[in-house]
Amino acid sequence: MTPEPVRHRTLPALAFVSLLAIGAHRAAAQEIRPPGFRPQPIGVHALVGGKVVVKPGETLDDATIVIRNGYIEKVGSNVTPPADARVWDMKGQTVYAGFIEPYWPLSGTNAPVSTTETQPIAADNLTSGGVSFFGTPGQRTDLGGSGPGYEISRITPEERVVQQYSPRDRTLAPMREQGFTAALIAPANGIIRGSSALVQLREDNPNVVVLKADVFQHIAFDTRSAEDRVYPGSLMGVIATVRQSFFDAQHYALDRADWAKNPQGRKRPEFNPALEALSAAAEGKMRVLFEPGSALMVDRAARVARELKLDFALISSGQEWRRPDLVGQASSLSAEMARETGRMPVPPTFIVPVNFPTLPKLPSEDDWEQVSLDQLRAWDWATENPAVLRQQGREIAFTTYSLSDKKAFRKNLKLAIERGLSEEDALAALTTVPAKLCGVEKQLGTIEAGKIANLTIVEGKGYFDPESRVRDVWIDGRNYHIASGKEPAKEAKADDAALEKEAKAKAEKEKKEAEAKELRVKRVARSPQAGRGPITNPPAVWIRDATVWTGDERGVLTNADLIIIRGRIYSILVAPKNLTVEAPRFLEIEGTGLHITPGLIDAHSHTAILGAVNEGTLPSSAMVRIGDVVNSETKNLYEQLAGGLTVANLLHGSANPIGGQNQVIKLREGASPEELKFEGAPAGIKFALGENVKQSNWGDRNTTRFPQSRMGVPTFHENRFLAAQQYLKSWEDYRQATNRVGQASRLSPSEKKLATGATPVLPRRNLELETLGEFIEGKRLIHCHSYRQDEILAFLRVMESFKVKIGTLQHILEGYKVADEIAAHGAGASAFADWWAYKFEVYDAIPHAGSLMHERGVLVSFNSDSSDLARRMNTEAAKAVKFGGTSEEDALKFVTINPAKQLGIDKRVGSLEPGKDADFVVWSGHPLDSRSVVLQTWIDGRKYFDRSLAADRTAALQKERADLIAKAKKLTGGGGGSGGAEEKKDDGSFFHVALEHQFDYVDRHCLDEEEAR
Repeated sequence: MTPEPVRHRTLPALAFVSLLAIGAHRAAAQEIRPPGFRPQPIGVHALVGGKVVVKPGETLDDATIVIRNGYIEKVGSNVTPPADARVWDMKGQTVYAGFIEPYWPLSGTNAPVSTTETQPIAADNLTSGGVSFFGTPGQRTDLGGSGPGYEISRITPEERVVQQYSPRDRTLAPMREQGFTAALIAPANGIIRGSSALVQLREDNPNVVVLKADVFQHIAFDTRSAEDRVYPGSLMGVIATVRQSFFDAQHYALDRADWAKNPQGRKRPEFNPALEALSAAAEGKMRVLFEPGSALMVDRAARVARELKLDFALISSGQEWRRPDLVGQASSLSAEMARETGRMPVPPTFIVPVNFPTLPKLPSEDDWEQVSLDQLRAWDWATENPAVLRQQGREIAFTTYSLSDKKAFRKNLKLAIERGLSEEDALAALTTVPAKLCGVEKQLGTIEAGKIANLTIVEGKGYFDPESRVRDVWIDGRNYHIASGKEPAKEAKADDAALEKEAKAKAEKEKKEAEAKELRVKRVARSPQAGRGPITNPPAVWIRDATVWTGDERGVLTNADLIIIRGRIYSILVAPKNLTVEAPRFLEIEGTGLHITPGLIDAHSHTAILGAVNEGTLPSSAMVRIGDVVNSETKNLYEQLAGGLTVANLLHGSANPIGGQNQVIKLREGASPEELKFEGAPAGIKFALGENVKQSNWGDRNTTRFPQSRMGVPTFHENRFLAAQQYLKSWEDYRQATNRVGQASRLSPSEKKLATGATPVLPRRNLELETLGEFIEGKRLIHCHSYRQDEILAFLRVMESFKVKIGTLQHILEGYKVADEIAAHGAGASAFADWWAYKFEVYDAIPHAGSLMHERGVLVSFNSDSSDLARRMNTEAAKAVKFGGTSEEDALKFVTINPAKQLGIDKRVGSLEPGKDADFVVWSGHPLDSRSVVLQTWIDGRKYFDRSLAADRTAALQKERADLIAKAKKLTGGGGGSGGAEEKKDDGSFFHVALEHQFDYVDRHCLDEEEAR
């Protein structure tokens, strides 16, 4: 590398002698290198005459920076260069504090997790073993990787990237070319990945270039794995694994400390380097850097961090524009914790990639018809995402992460500035914010005396003009010159005509660039939240003279008035006269000819789940929670509102004997995942019997997970309930022992002799057994996937042996054969109306089953198990009338009050009674008539669907899509291109489907055939 020309000066003799003396003194304090080694370069420099950006918002013109032995000694406009300094002319240059790359996984340029793919339900991940179940794959001497460690191979908090770091110019040079002088090298694979390290971007002894080791513990909600059929294989499993790992780390620390004090007579704790390494993060001594991978997972990561009391930051998925409200809510403390501790919640910092989607070059105009509105929105919103984060008050730090070509970084940064991000915020995102985030704000981030001499020097207009070249970077006071990479222009004589032609071409180019910039700057895409949420939220509603299906003993009332006040049902009156009600102003609805029913309830749904429906890698996945992966953004919610559905029970799939925890939601379309949840709904879980759990006909690769037979299923259930009983006993023993010790502390010396034992160690928290213990304690409902009568009876007997009452038997196609036994147990039956013959074990299904069980005293509901069928639950109920002769009122109860009772929410919903939630549906005619349609759907007294407005909503979406396509075509000249002023290689990013929309319009079931192969 050739340094810039140096301005030499002649020194007086006396000054020269003094300089020698100073040099000798300093040399005595420095390392004396043996002969043959290159001498240490001069350590004193003066950068003179440049524009110095001391920090964002503070600039000095014609300033001087003095560097001595790798540190900034002075900076200012009136600083005189020291006599012993090498002087560098900075006129025409802008000097910034050296940029810091806050997230640099060296092993690849993979895109942020979950934004381009999700874990499907497939045979490969339905039969894996792994954790705590012997006789299954993964149970070997080394539980995870080789040597001591955690039982899950993708949990490696003990890994330290600093131990493998070796500086290489081929990786460092591209970063310096973009102005970076320091970078956080990070682990790239796994779930809990290990610790990162901050290094200087220069080739030297690795011991010398490390600024700070163990900066963050890295956690990614990453479902990708190099191993097949190994837990976790789903997004909800990943989150459960993170929780369990931290609980294990907390217990490990307590257990080891107790053993160190009292090693005699107790079991020696195992040595686990993973849990030992994780303790720093668990105790809040090391910040955790989460990579959530999607807009909704930002909120989930923040909630998990608060639950575990972690200090954390987040890596942006680039999708936060979808739900900026969740960004605004993310904080280090919940409101409750803030009140308890008296601390103020701290908003997390976001590390933001700038890997913006590239417009494709499509073969023909017709191909644009295959592009979805969401893909167009993602492209148009992407460059505005950094500004959205800042608008939510979040500090941001920029990263080159996921950019295959680092040269695109500055161009994309310019696009972000064009879309509302200030240059001051952009500079902070490169300097002060990452310095503070990494805990080195006293050494880096600004140009101030005493700080490390890391500088970025840019020619021309400054860094945020992509045409201005990064000329030099300084690292530890050493200059690294950046070659321009441009061929010198050949001198040629040009006549006036050529000059005029060149000027016209330049003017035309500038005009096109200005037009392209104008197009880019103006966002066409609307917010995904536009048109969502309550259509109206009146304080009171009065529906007059309608036919009201109450769902209770009053039956169907004609010429009735339904009165709603503040989201609750106030009264239902038949032909009221001169009625006066004290309430706010009413919204009146003329109900003549209309039918009003309670909101429909689907007791078995998978319609709003992010990622895989099954965590099928283990026979029991009781620790995973559907509540962690509720998908509020799926378009299925609006379609189901159009069918009158107001409540759905989101269930884990049927891949294992004991599945995951369910989540009951209200279809408050437009709300966040947490706001969708039905407050106070009893907790539940999914169990399963039959072909799915023993992997029938799944192929030879899926024959290793227990159970492999029907008789193995009750054996496994018994095993886990016995384990849960032991788990509950261990906690009870702990509480009793703790009470004895506490009582002993209040005894007299003579009485203390009779008291024995020391304070015991808190038992290890096991999320799977904790959940199963809740059934034994009567705190959680079981919803069991079941088909055949023999298995149903066996399951009833096993549960009764543990004195556990089943909530519902789901599907229950042969339930009509054992209806008396089901009724005697008290279980509900959530059945299919008429599904049969799709596999061998359902050949005895009949359409009369629901009615037959109802007649025998079983509480019956009809469910969908289908995102598509959930739009027509009223006609499903009508099948009970057609095939089974069930009365119309009772048939409608199959999809209203009966599922509400099965889910334990009947005091709130399911019927139209005073005091209940105002969840109701307005029908054009008889609700069981296939010709009737839903006119309005109301939840909590708020209207979420109105058929009269649906056409306008559709037209607005169609216009938005057409406008976006027109914009894209203009930017690409009709055939495709980058969408920017420059051409970029099409990397396929435009066609990536967001995690939230991967299953829009997909009919999801317990175990889809196409996903199980």
